[in-house]
Amino acid sequence: MSEPLPVAVTGMSIMTALGRGPSAQLSGTPAFTEVTRFDTSNRRTHHAAIAADAGTLEEEVDQAIAEACAQAGVDRNTTPLLLALHSVPARNFGQLRTYTSACVSATTALADAATLIRLGRADRVVVAAAYLVEPCQYALFDAGRALSTDGAVRPFSLNRTGTLLGDGVAAVVLQPGEGLAQLLACSRTGDAHHPVQPAPDGRGLATAITTALRRANLSPPDVGYVNANATGTTYADAAEAAALTTAVAWPTHQFAWSTHELGGSTPGTGVTNPQPDGSTHQMRTAAGPAVSSTKGLHGHALEASGLVEFVVMVAALRAGKLPVNAGFLAADPVCGIDLILDSPRVVTSPYGMSLNSAFGGANTAVVVRVG
Repeated sequence: MSEPLPVAVTGMSIMTALGRGPSAQLSGTPAFTEVTRFDTSNRRTHHAAIAADAGTLEEEVDQAIAEACAQAGVDRNTTPLLLALHSVPARNFGQLRTYTSACVSATTALADAATLIRLGRADRVVVAAAYLVEPCQYALFDAGRALSTDGAVRPFSLNRTGTLLGDGVAAVVLQPGEGLAQLLACSRTGDAHHPVQPAPDGRGLATAITTALRRANLSPPDVGYVNANATGTTYADAAEAAALTTAVAWPTHQFAWSTHELGGSTPGTGVTNPQPDGSTHQMRTAAGPAVSSTKGLHGHALEASGLVEFVVMVAALRAGKLPVNAGFLAADPVCGIDLILDSPRVVTSPYGMSLNSAFGGANTAVVVRVG
Protein backbone atom coordinates (compact mmCIF):
# COMPACT_ATOMS: atom_id res chain seq x y z
CA MET A 1 0.00 0.00 0.00
CA SER A 2 1.38 3.42 -0.96
CA GLU A 3 2.01 6.11 1.66
CA PRO A 4 -0.73 8.77 2.07
CA LEU A 5 0.08 11.97 0.22
CA PRO A 6 0.54 15.27 2.09
CA VAL A 7 -2.37 17.67 1.60
CA ALA A 8 -1.57 21.32 0.91
CA VAL A 9 -3.75 24.41 0.69
CA THR A 10 -2.55 26.09 -2.50
CA GLY A 11 -5.25 28.70 -3.05
CA MET A 12 -7.67 30.64 -0.82
CA SER A 13 -10.45 33.17 -1.27
CA ILE A 14 -12.77 34.73 1.29
CA MET A 15 -15.43 37.42 1.64
CA THR A 16 -17.21 38.45 4.85
CA ALA A 17 -18.60 41.70 6.21
CA LEU A 18 -15.03 42.41 7.34
CA GLY A 19 -13.98 42.70 3.70
CA ARG A 20 -12.53 40.70 0.84
CA GLY A 21 -9.36 38.66 1.00
CA PRO A 22 -7.61 36.88 3.91
CA SER A 23 -5.87 39.98 5.28
CA ALA A 24 -9.17 41.85 5.67
CA GLN A 25 -10.36 39.22 8.15
CA LEU A 26 -7.70 40.21 10.70
CA SER A 27 -8.90 43.76 11.39
CA GLY A 28 -10.18 42.86 14.86
CA THR A 29 -13.25 45.13 14.63
CA PRO A 30 -16.68 43.44 14.77
CA ALA A 31 -18.74 44.00 11.61
CA PHE A 32 -22.27 43.93 13.06
CA THR A 33 -24.72 46.60 11.94
CA GLU A 34 -28.47 47.01 11.67
CA VAL A 35 -29.93 44.94 8.86
CA THR A 36 -31.05 46.92 5.81
CA ARG A 37 -31.03 44.07 3.27
CA PHE A 38 -34.58 43.12 4.32
CA ASP A 39 -37.18 44.24 6.84
CA THR A 40 -36.58 43.19 10.46
CA SER A 41 -39.13 45.49 12.08
CA ASN A 42 -41.18 42.52 13.33
CA ARG A 43 -38.16 40.69 14.75
CA ARG A 44 -36.75 40.63 18.28
CA THR A 45 -33.30 41.56 17.04
CA HIS A 46 -32.12 43.66 14.13
CA HIS A 47 -28.38 43.09 13.64
CA ALA A 48 -26.15 40.96 11.44
CA ALA A 49 -22.74 41.13 9.76
CA ILE A 50 -23.62 42.01 6.18
CA ALA A 51 -21.13 42.88 3.43
CA ALA A 52 -22.07 46.17 1.83
CA ASP A 53 -20.76 45.14 -1.60
CA ALA A 54 -22.06 41.56 -1.72
CA GLY A 55 -23.42 40.34 -5.03
CA THR A 56 -25.79 37.45 -5.46
CA LEU A 57 -24.93 34.12 -3.87
CA GLU A 58 -24.09 32.68 -7.27
CA GLU A 59 -21.88 35.64 -8.17
CA GLU A 60 -19.96 35.37 -4.90
CA VAL A 61 -19.45 31.61 -5.23
CA ASP A 62 -18.24 32.04 -8.80
CA GLN A 63 -15.76 34.74 -7.79
CA ALA A 64 -14.46 32.78 -4.80
CA ILE A 65 -13.80 29.67 -6.91
CA ALA A 66 -12.10 31.73 -9.63
CA GLU A 67 -9.82 33.52 -7.15
CA ALA A 68 -8.80 30.37 -5.26
CA CYS A 69 -8.07 28.46 -8.48
CA ALA A 70 -6.12 31.39 -9.93
CA GLN A 71 -3.91 31.58 -6.83
CA ALA A 72 -3.32 27.83 -6.98
CA GLY A 73 -2.59 27.98 -10.71
CA VAL A 74 -5.18 25.35 -11.63
CA ASP A 75 -7.90 25.30 -14.27
CA ARG A 76 -11.23 25.62 -12.48
CA ASN A 77 -13.00 23.90 -15.39
CA THR A 78 -11.05 20.69 -14.83
CA THR A 79 -10.82 20.87 -11.03
CA PRO A 80 -13.41 18.83 -9.10
CA LEU A 81 -15.66 20.99 -6.89
CA LEU A 82 -17.21 20.19 -3.51
CA LEU A 83 -19.78 22.81 -2.52
CA ALA A 84 -21.34 23.59 0.87
CA LEU A 85 -24.54 25.64 0.79
CA HIS A 86 -27.80 26.11 2.65
CA SER A 87 -29.87 25.53 -0.48
CA VAL A 88 -29.40 24.51 -4.11
CA PRO A 89 -27.98 27.46 -6.08
CA ALA A 90 -29.81 28.83 -9.10
CA ARG A 91 -26.69 28.13 -11.16
CA ASN A 92 -25.17 24.71 -11.71
CA PHE A 93 -21.46 24.91 -10.84
CA GLY A 94 -20.83 21.33 -11.88
CA GLN A 95 -20.02 20.25 -8.34
CA LEU A 96 -19.38 16.61 -7.54
CA ARG A 97 -21.31 16.96 -4.28
CA THR A 98 -23.37 19.57 -2.44
CA TYR A 99 -23.17 19.51 1.36
CA THR A 100 -26.12 20.70 3.46
CA SER A 101 -25.24 19.21 6.86
CA ALA A 102 -25.82 22.44 8.79
CA CYS A 103 -22.83 24.14 10.42
CA VAL A 104 -20.36 21.33 9.67
CA SER A 105 -21.19 21.32 5.94
CA ALA A 106 -18.03 23.11 4.84
CA THR A 107 -15.63 21.18 7.07
CA THR A 108 -17.24 17.91 6.03
CA ALA A 109 -16.56 18.89 2.41
CA LEU A 110 -13.01 19.87 3.36
CA ALA A 111 -12.43 16.50 5.04
CA ASP A 112 -13.73 14.62 2.00
CA ALA A 113 -11.55 16.69 -0.33
CA ALA A 114 -8.49 16.01 1.83
CA THR A 115 -9.24 12.28 1.71
CA LEU A 116 -9.40 12.37 -2.09
CA ILE A 117 -5.98 14.04 -2.22
CA ARG A 118 -4.40 11.91 0.49
CA LEU A 119 -5.43 8.64 -1.19
CA GLY A 120 -4.35 9.80 -4.64
CA ARG A 121 -7.88 9.76 -6.04
CA ALA A 122 -7.60 13.38 -7.20
CA ASP A 123 -4.63 15.63 -7.86
CA ARG A 124 -6.57 18.78 -6.98
CA VAL A 125 -9.94 19.66 -5.47
CA VAL A 126 -11.60 23.02 -4.87
CA VAL A 127 -13.93 23.34 -1.89
CA ALA A 128 -16.32 26.29 -1.82
CA ALA A 129 -18.95 27.37 0.69
CA ALA A 130 -21.32 30.30 0.90
CA TYR A 131 -24.07 31.89 2.95
CA LEU A 132 -25.52 35.37 2.58
CA VAL A 133 -27.84 36.59 5.31
CA GLU A 134 -31.43 36.28 4.10
CA PRO A 135 -34.85 36.70 5.73
CA CYS A 136 -35.89 33.05 6.13
CA GLN A 137 -33.02 31.84 8.28
CA TYR A 138 -32.95 35.17 10.10
CA ALA A 139 -36.62 34.70 11.02
CA LEU A 140 -36.03 31.09 12.06
CA PHE A 141 -33.11 31.92 14.37
CA ASP A 142 -34.99 34.91 15.76
CA ALA A 143 -38.10 32.85 16.50
CA GLY A 144 -35.91 30.24 18.17
CA ARG A 145 -34.46 32.90 20.50
CA ALA A 146 -30.98 32.08 19.21
CA LEU A 147 -29.99 35.60 18.12
CA SER A 148 -28.17 38.05 20.35
CA THR A 149 -30.32 40.76 21.89
CA ASP A 150 -27.57 43.36 22.30
CA GLY A 151 -26.14 43.60 18.78
CA ALA A 152 -22.96 41.64 19.45
CA VAL A 153 -21.71 38.06 19.57
CA ARG A 154 -19.85 37.36 22.84
CA PRO A 155 -18.20 33.92 22.62
CA PHE A 156 -17.45 32.28 25.99
CA SER A 157 -18.42 35.47 27.85
CA LEU A 158 -20.62 35.66 30.90
CA ASN A 159 -23.98 37.24 29.98
CA ARG A 160 -23.75 36.19 26.34
CA THR A 161 -27.21 36.28 24.75
CA GLY A 162 -26.85 34.47 21.43
CA THR A 163 -25.36 34.50 17.98
CA LEU A 164 -25.77 36.79 14.96
CA LEU A 165 -25.75 35.73 11.33
CA GLY A 166 -23.09 36.93 8.92
CA ASP A 167 -22.24 36.84 5.22
CA GLY A 168 -19.50 34.37 4.46
CA VAL A 169 -18.14 33.02 1.18
CA ALA A 170 -14.88 31.09 0.89
CA ALA A 171 -13.03 28.70 -1.37
CA VAL A 172 -9.81 26.72 -1.01
CA VAL A 173 -7.83 24.54 -3.39
CA LEU A 174 -6.21 21.38 -2.03
CA GLN A 175 -3.33 19.62 -3.81
CA PRO A 176 -0.57 17.16 -2.86
CA GLY A 177 2.72 18.62 -1.64
CA GLU A 178 3.53 22.03 -0.17
CA GLY A 179 1.56 25.26 -0.23
CA LEU A 180 0.14 28.05 1.92
CA ALA A 181 -0.54 25.51 4.68
CA GLN A 182 -0.55 21.77 5.27
CA LEU A 183 -3.89 20.19 6.17
CA LEU A 184 -2.63 17.55 8.57
CA ALA A 185 -5.80 15.88 9.81
CA CYS A 186 -9.58 16.01 9.98
CA SER A 187 -11.94 14.28 12.38
CA ARG A 188 -15.74 13.96 12.51
CA THR A 189 -17.82 12.72 15.45
CA GLY A 190 -21.38 12.77 16.79
CA ASP A 191 -22.76 13.43 20.27
CA ALA A 192 -25.90 11.26 19.98
CA HIS A 193 -27.32 13.47 22.71
CA HIS A 194 -30.11 15.81 21.50
CA PRO A 195 -31.55 17.15 18.21
CA VAL A 196 -30.28 20.69 18.82
CA GLN A 197 -28.38 20.87 22.11
CA PRO A 198 -24.78 19.62 22.42
CA ALA A 199 -23.79 17.15 25.07
CA PRO A 200 -23.06 19.34 28.14
CA ASP A 201 -19.76 17.59 28.78
CA GLY A 202 -18.68 18.12 25.17
CA ARG A 203 -17.82 14.46 24.78
CA GLY A 204 -18.36 14.28 21.01
CA LEU A 205 -16.25 17.35 20.28
CA ALA A 206 -13.57 16.20 22.73
CA THR A 207 -13.31 12.94 20.80
CA ALA A 208 -13.00 14.88 17.53
CA ILE A 209 -10.18 16.96 19.01
CA THR A 210 -8.19 14.02 20.36
CA THR A 211 -8.72 11.98 17.18
CA ALA A 212 -7.55 14.84 14.96
CA LEU A 213 -4.46 15.33 17.11
CA ARG A 214 -3.66 11.62 16.97
CA ARG A 215 -4.05 11.54 13.19
CA ALA A 216 -1.76 14.57 12.91
CA ASN A 217 0.82 12.89 15.20
CA LEU A 218 0.61 15.82 17.61
CA SER A 219 0.11 16.18 21.34
CA PRO A 220 -2.04 18.96 22.84
CA PRO A 221 0.93 21.23 23.75
CA ASP A 222 1.97 21.30 20.07
CA VAL A 223 -1.14 23.27 19.06
CA GLY A 224 -0.76 26.99 19.68
CA TYR A 225 -4.18 28.20 18.50
CA VAL A 226 -7.76 26.96 18.41
CA ASN A 227 -10.33 28.76 16.28
CA ALA A 228 -13.37 27.77 18.27
CA ASN A 229 -16.88 27.17 17.00
CA ALA A 230 -18.32 29.25 19.86
CA THR A 231 -21.48 30.98 18.66
CA GLY A 232 -22.15 33.10 21.72
CA THR A 233 -24.98 30.85 22.91
CA THR A 234 -25.05 29.74 26.53
CA TYR A 235 -25.11 25.95 26.29
CA ALA A 236 -23.00 25.48 23.17
CA ASP A 237 -20.11 27.65 24.37
CA ALA A 238 -20.05 25.89 27.75
CA ALA A 239 -20.05 22.48 26.07
CA GLU A 240 -17.18 23.48 23.79
CA ALA A 241 -15.15 24.79 26.72
CA ALA A 242 -15.76 21.47 28.47
CA ALA A 243 -14.59 19.61 25.38
CA LEU A 244 -11.40 21.64 25.18
CA THR A 245 -10.73 21.18 28.87
CA THR A 246 -11.22 17.44 28.58
CA ALA A 247 -9.23 17.00 25.39
CA VAL A 248 -6.16 18.90 26.53
CA ALA A 249 -6.47 18.21 30.27
CA TRP A 250 -6.54 21.82 31.43
CA PRO A 251 -6.95 21.94 35.24
CA THR A 252 -9.86 24.39 35.55
CA HIS A 253 -9.15 25.03 39.24
CA GLN A 254 -6.06 26.99 38.20
CA PHE A 255 -8.23 29.71 36.65
CA ALA A 256 -8.94 32.89 38.61
CA TRP A 257 -10.21 36.31 37.62
CA SER A 258 -9.81 39.86 38.86
CA THR A 259 -10.69 43.33 37.54
CA HIS A 260 -7.46 45.29 37.56
CA GLU A 261 -5.67 46.26 34.40
CA LEU A 262 -2.90 44.17 32.95
CA GLY A 263 -1.14 45.23 29.77
CA GLY A 264 -0.37 42.88 26.92
CA SER A 265 -1.55 39.42 26.04
CA THR A 266 1.03 36.90 27.19
CA PRO A 267 0.22 33.20 26.85
CA GLY A 268 -0.15 31.46 30.18
CA THR A 269 -0.24 34.61 32.30
CA GLY A 270 -3.17 36.94 31.86
CA VAL A 271 -5.20 38.97 29.39
CA THR A 272 -7.50 41.93 29.66
CA ASN A 273 -10.56 43.19 27.86
CA PRO A 274 -11.89 46.76 28.10
CA GLN A 275 -15.24 47.12 29.84
CA PRO A 276 -17.93 49.79 29.40
CA ASP A 277 -16.98 51.38 32.72
CA GLY A 278 -13.31 51.65 31.69
CA SER A 279 -12.09 48.75 33.81
CA THR A 280 -10.60 45.56 32.44
CA HIS A 281 -10.97 41.88 33.20
CA GLN A 282 -7.86 39.88 33.88
CA MET A 283 -7.97 36.15 33.24
CA ARG A 284 -5.23 34.03 34.80
CA THR A 285 -4.88 30.91 32.71
CA ALA A 286 -3.30 27.51 32.85
CA ALA A 287 -1.13 26.25 30.01
CA GLY A 288 -3.00 25.45 26.83
CA PRO A 289 -3.67 26.70 23.31
CA ALA A 290 -4.80 30.27 22.79
CA VAL A 291 -8.49 30.29 21.87
CA SER A 292 -10.80 32.67 20.06
CA SER A 293 -14.02 32.40 18.11
CA THR A 294 -13.95 34.74 15.14
CA LYS A 295 -17.75 34.62 14.95
CA GLY A 296 -17.50 37.56 17.35
CA LEU A 297 -16.10 39.51 14.38
CA HIS A 298 -17.80 38.20 11.23
CA GLY A 299 -20.90 36.46 12.57
CA HIS A 300 -22.22 32.98 11.93
CA ALA A 301 -22.20 31.95 8.26
CA LEU A 302 -24.11 28.71 8.90
CA GLU A 303 -23.16 26.07 6.28
CA ALA A 304 -20.18 28.19 5.17
CA SER A 305 -18.86 28.88 8.67
CA GLY A 306 -16.37 26.03 8.77
CA LEU A 307 -14.56 27.06 5.60
CA VAL A 308 -14.69 30.77 6.44
CA GLU A 309 -13.09 30.08 9.82
CA PHE A 310 -10.57 27.67 8.29
CA VAL A 311 -9.36 30.40 5.93
CA VAL A 312 -9.27 32.93 8.80
CA MET A 313 -7.17 30.53 10.88
CA VAL A 314 -4.69 29.93 8.06
CA ALA A 315 -4.50 33.67 7.37
CA ALA A 316 -3.87 34.42 11.05
CA LEU A 317 -1.12 31.81 11.37
CA ARG A 318 0.54 33.08 8.20
CA ALA A 319 0.31 36.69 9.39
CA GLY A 320 1.82 35.78 12.75
CA LYS A 321 -1.01 37.21 14.86
CA LEU A 322 -3.98 35.43 16.39
CA PRO A 323 -7.40 37.15 16.29
CA VAL A 324 -9.16 38.39 19.41
CA ASN A 325 -12.20 36.80 20.98
CA ALA A 326 -14.35 39.89 20.43
CA GLY A 327 -17.36 40.96 22.49
CA PHE A 328 -16.08 39.63 25.81
CA LEU A 329 -17.72 41.24 28.86
CA ALA A 330 -16.84 39.11 31.87
CA ALA A 331 -15.34 35.70 32.62
CA ASP A 332 -17.71 32.76 32.78
CA PRO A 333 -16.39 30.26 35.36
CA VAL A 334 -17.61 27.33 33.23
CA CYS A 335 -15.51 28.52 30.27
CA GLY A 336 -12.03 28.31 31.80
CA ILE A 337 -9.91 28.45 28.65
CA ASP A 338 -7.11 30.74 27.50
CA LEU A 339 -9.03 33.36 25.53
CA ILE A 340 -7.34 36.05 23.43
CA LEU A 341 -9.09 39.11 24.78
CA ASP A 342 -7.34 42.44 24.64
CA SER A 343 -5.30 42.39 21.44
CA PRO A 344 -4.06 39.93 18.80
CA ARG A 345 -1.54 37.50 20.22
CA VAL A 346 1.77 36.62 18.59
CA VAL A 347 1.87 33.18 16.99
CA THR A 348 4.08 30.79 18.98
CA SER A 349 3.38 27.53 17.14
CA PRO A 350 2.89 26.64 13.47
CA TYR A 351 -0.01 24.33 14.39
CA GLY A 352 -3.64 25.42 14.58
CA MET A 353 -6.98 23.70 14.99
CA SER A 354 -10.42 24.79 13.80
CA LEU A 355 -13.54 23.38 15.47
CA ASN A 356 -17.15 23.32 14.31
CA SER A 357 -20.35 21.85 15.67
CA ALA A 358 -23.88 21.59 14.30
CA PHE A 359 -27.44 20.75 15.25
CA GLY A 360 -27.85 17.02 15.59
CA GLY A 361 -24.62 16.72 17.56
CA ALA A 362 -22.19 16.71 14.63
CA ASN A 363 -18.62 17.88 15.31
CA THR A 364 -15.50 18.44 13.23
CA ALA A 365 -11.88 19.23 14.06
CA VAL A 366 -9.30 20.25 11.44
CA VAL A 367 -5.56 20.56 12.14
CA VAL A 368 -3.17 22.60 9.98
CA ARG A 369 0.49 23.55 9.94
CA VAL A 370 1.75 26.81 8.49
CA GLY A 371 5.42 27.26 7.65
